[in-house]
Amino acid sequence: MRSVRTMLAALALGLGLASAARAEDIVVTHYASLLYGTPYAVALDKGYFKQAGVDVSSILTSKGGGTSVRNMMAGDTLFAEVAFPAALSALKEGFNIKIVSGGTDGPSSFWVTRPDMKIDTPDDLKGKRFVYSRPKSVSESTIFAVLKSHGIKPSEVTMVAIGDFGAGLTALEHNKIDIAIIPEPIYSQKMKAGAKYKIIPWLDAKLPPYTQTVGITTDEMIAKKADKLRAVIEGRRKGVDVIYADQKEAAASLAKGYNLPPDIAASALAGLLKQTPDWFGRGELKMKLMELTAQSLVETGALAGPVDWKAAIDDRFIPKDLQSKTQ
Repeated sequence: MRSVRTMLAALALGLGLASAARAEDIVVTHYASLLYGTPYAVALDKGYFKQAGVDVSSILTSKGGGTSVRNMMAGDTLFAEVAFPAALSALKEGFNIKIVSGGTDGPSSFWVTRPDMKIDTPDDLKGKRFVYSRPKSVSESTIFAVLKSHGIKPSEVTMVAIGDFGAGLTALEHNKIDIAIIPEPIYSQKMKAGAKYKIIPWLDAKLPPYTQTVGITTDEMIAKKADKLRAVIEGRRKGVDVIYADQKEAAASLAKGYNLPPDIAASALAGLLKQTPDWFGRGELKMKLMELTAQSLVETGALAGPVDWKAAIDDRFIPKDLQSKTQ
């Protein structure tokens, strides 16, 4: 009898330890297809998450917009990096989430059309067909902001949600739309394959800096797994440190995590950082930038304002040395 009790006690202890060491899933918008996930790929490759105190078993992806939030809410998922407009919209809809860290800020894509298209002035935008990924996505809100910056009403263009950016470029090539957004690494892949596009460099030249993505979690995870949330944010932060300290090393981790050819990974990361050298934030919440971005979303009709920032944010999980940089 004693040996049975001993065995059952050992089994219970083992199950308890297994539960305590349970691996966690996180969600990152467009992971393995766009560069938002680069710091996570580096952190996984270098073991930074485990060093910080969390075992990240897998990184779930989405096609942007509200799907990233829904993917996190659908399962027992610890954390998600999502489009900022999607996070604000989810909060407006009453989702029990909080913004807990900063992600990426500023432009990261090229605006392109077909080589034979005449799109040289703002007036040329009227009647054109724009493609974006998903409702409440960065790409949708950016188009609204771009149109506003040139005095063009959304009703004067056609906006087409297509999901995948690669599908958007295919639609552009087949004359189904007129203006597409081409982010990295898709741009580097297309250029290597010999694609020919006409870049429209002036299209977003008037846009002020803006917040692209933020880290979010649920109220339940805040209550149950605060230490693991801190560990995810710290692991990502170390991944960002590598990106800025050794771009070649970061590109190698990106190639491995995204299953990209090394030259494409290197070209994509270099192209992104040339466009916006500080695109990857280390986790600090840039409040002034977030407020300006939210204001722009309200003004363009992409968000019902105002935002209750006190209810929206919980900044306790940002590394302490970065909390002082939250502004």
